[in-house]
Amino acid sequence: MLFSSPDYPLFLLAVFFLYALARWGGPRMWPARIVLMVLLGDLIVLLVAKDPDALWDPFGGALFRYAASDHPQYQGWPTELFVRWGIGAAVLVAAIVLGRRGGPWMASARGQQLIGRGFVAALAAVGAGVYVAHANGTLDEATAVVVAHAHLVVLVILGVGIGATTREDTRPLGRVVILFVASSLFYHAWAAAMPGPYRYLLALLLATIVLDYYLGIWIEETEDPYRRKALVIVSLCSNLGILAFFKYADFFTQDIANPVLGTEIRPLHLILPAGISFHTFQSLSYTIDVYRRELKATRSVIKFATFVLFFPQLVAGPIVRAQDLLPQLEQLPPMELQAATRGLFRICTGLFKKIAIADTLALAIVDRVFEAPERFSSLEVAVGVWAYALQIFCDFSAYSDIAIGSAQVLGITLPENFRTPYRSANLQEFWRRWHISLSTWLRDYLYITLGGSKGAPWRTYVNLITTMLLGGLWHGASFAFIVWGALHGFGLAVTRFFQRRTAGGNIREAWSLLGGCALLAVLGLAAVSFALTDVGTWTQLVVIWLVVTPLWAVLTAWAGAERPPEPGHSASLPFLAVWGRDTSLWVPEVLRIAMCGSAVGFFYSLYVGDQSVWIPLIGLTWVLGLVADIVERGSGNLMHRTLCVMRRAVAVICVFQYVCLAWIFFRASSFENALAILRRLAAFELDAANVVPLVTVTMTAGFAIHFFAEGSYRWLRDRFVELPAPAKGFVLACVALVLRELAHTKMVPFIYFQF
Repeated sequence: MLFSSPDYPLFLLAVFFLYALARWGGPRMWPARIVLMVLLGDLIVLLVAKDPDALWDPFGGALFRYAASDHPQYQGWPTELFVRWGIGAAVLVAAIVLGRRGGPWMASARGQQLIGRGFVAALAAVGAGVYVAHANGTLDEATAVVVAHAHLVVLVILGVGIGATTREDTRPLGRVVILFVASSLFYHAWAAAMPGPYRYLLALLLATIVLDYYLGIWIEETEDPYRRKALVIVSLCSNLGILAFFKYADFFTQDIANPVLGTEIRPLHLILPAGISFHTFQSLSYTIDVYRRELKATRSVIKFATFVLFFPQLVAGPIVRAQDLLPQLEQLPPMELQAATRGLFRICTGLFKKIAIADTLALAIVDRVFEAPERFSSLEVAVGVWAYALQIFCDFSAYSDIAIGSAQVLGITLPENFRTPYRSANLQEFWRRWHISLSTWLRDYLYITLGGSKGAPWRTYVNLITTMLLGGLWHGASFAFIVWGALHGFGLAVTRFFQRRTAGGNIREAWSLLGGCALLAVLGLAAVSFALTDVGTWTQLVVIWLVVTPLWAVLTAWAGAERPPEPGHSASLPFLAVWGRDTSLWVPEVLRIAMCGSAVGFFYSLYVGDQSVWIPLIGLTWVLGLVADIVERGSGNLMHRTLCVMRRAVAVICVFQYVCLAWIFFRASSFENALAILRRLAAFELDAANVVPLVTVTMTAGFAIHFFAEGSYRWLRDRFVELPAPAKGFVLACVALVLRELAHTKMVPFIYFQF
């Protein structure tokens, strides 16, 4: 995967300068600009092909072969190289001339229509060729021929794009073509390393793109409601059918059909295409929006393909809506140095979270705990589960940071995907902060389609549970992901129920529900302990979950609800102004730093086994966090604000623990593995010998990053942007050296690459 390889920074720089040169027009120095753009395109191809002899044009071919002349394979200059370079040069010049002279025609509606037909013809030819070669057993030989001549195709498309950028009226089209080429090569870098027909997955993806492109146009032009519905059903079946085939074929045959029906279907052992879950939802959002008349269908197949293939977010999101990205591809906002600098800062932030926190926790404790939980005490398993909650946040948000930062470097804005999700006071708030692009997609295209909250209350709860069950299945083809979705769906439904019952600040109703749910939990736990000892473990767990979840939901609904201040108490806190300055701008940060120090002491006490200071340090950490939140809020009656913050802290802790419970099923390799972890948690063993200082320091740093005020992040980013260019380069070099030292010898892939 190019995104997670050391070549990605070089790939991004090459795309950045190629894209920047495409924006720079004018007659001056145009030959040098074209040659430089061709060399940058060759560099991108070289990062994918890993072979200088794969290049057909003389500029990059000669330069990169000379650079690799120390290798025995590239010593000497065979005559056939010059023949290939001559052919490549002729093709490149012809493509550039075509792009310059035929650019206005290609940018027209008629030109885009014919380009779309050309895509259809080319993809049909590729599909027929792969089918025939596979049937004849000559697929490897045919693939070798295709790979040897693939750069000619790149030269044609890239040359047309470069030629289009030499004209003012077609420069936007040329820039989009360049992004399309870069994004296609980015995806093909993964497919090229796959065996057999998987090398042609780019063609399959382009086929679905072209189909959705035409379906969008037909849906918009058709007034017959039945035909429009039939067309959108075709889009749903084609996209979801491909997703189901690759992702769920073995799950349905091996886990459902064979055990239930007694069949003996052999597993296919299919390789899941990179990012298939994400670009499937992205394409579907386009056709559904066109069907709902919320978006006009684009007439440019190149722009639509670039929208789906846009490389920063192609593999693991954010899931971008067409109405957010397509207008930017139409207008192409200017590339600003400050925006690019902010993007670089965000990329560095993501790399730090991934390398220093997520990977460290994975290797130091998470993988060990989940692989063999029986070797660890209850406290160590709990720390492992908390560490995984932090790992998956830092891992996934790091990818989003790198993706959003990469797009910012190119002048394109992608939506935010995370907003400190573990500070949520209820499960609804959690899903407004976690994987925002997916949660909003599920809300807009699944939950609302099912009826949303318009019907009876029970219907709303069913819609919530159904949505989250399908969301769990979207993450992976196993029952563990379905259980994860069920936990969140049932939790959301129960939370919604108690929010309705306690709406309007009905304190008596809240206390009544709290007491009833507490009684239910006590009776249920007693039944499991004394009356249900002979039933299976999973039955006991389900009963415990059913009786405890209502108590958790009503507690979070009551504790996390915002309450207005009492009448007559609106004065600011007396200590918020010192020497005429508002200390609420910096006091919370100082308090949170002290809170982190207290947390370090707590984890260190776990390491040394000094139980006498556990409770004081936990209390100190909690108090410092509460005071920081109170100061940050800044106004209202002091007692009222303190109680609100304390209640919210209770709700945040409850929600975090419930989310961690669900993460057990998300991370566990099987039901048995999840059950073993739950058994160890129920043993209540407090030994912490395996909670080493590396784990404690990393978890403290991770939670500090998560709970750190956004103002501090913006302050650091703005200071970095204001630095002169040499200072920025020095800072980036220092960051690169630090990350290199922090990097682990064992590579940990991004968690969401598996989806």
